[in-house]
Amino acid sequence: MMMNKKKVLILSGASYMIEVVETAKTMGLYTILTDNMVEAQAKKFADKSYDSSVSNIEALVQIAKKEQIDGVFNTFDDINTWHALALCKKTDLPIYTVSEQLRTPSGSHRFEEYCQTFNVPVIEVGVFDGLYEWEIAALGSPVKLPDWTPAKEALQVV
Repeated sequence: MMMNKKKVLILSGASYMIEVVETAKTMGLYTILTDNMVEAQAKKFADKSYDSSVSNIEALVQIAKKEQIDGVFNTFDDINTWHALALCKKTDLPIYTVSEQLRTPSGSHRFEEYCQTFNVPVIEVGVFDGLYEWEIAALGSPVKLPDWTPAKEALQVV
């Protein structure tokens, strides 16, 4: 009986969310999934799904109200956590994190500072401007590129 089940809105229909949907169902939850990809794989396993982008907070708010959602779920380490946080703030739904917790790991310099407060070793920071690929390769590993390094350049170095 769906009427007695708590409803969870799952952000993302990526294949790795299939296990999340199945687990939620075994826990007795009614699963509603949203992803703008019409053929998102996890949608096939959810009780109900929407073709709405997880970054469209206003659309998520409308879904949450219409479906009378009890909670929101996403994987913690991706951008959807910020979307989940925004949605929960707008709908007064509980969430397992606060923005300060998200800021700590999302900027590598903040993460390094955080690690250093607990004496956790981090990769030393250096300046690579003007170095050739073979010079960077000679440094050995690990080599960390700054957050602002474009992916194209980062892939060339790695």
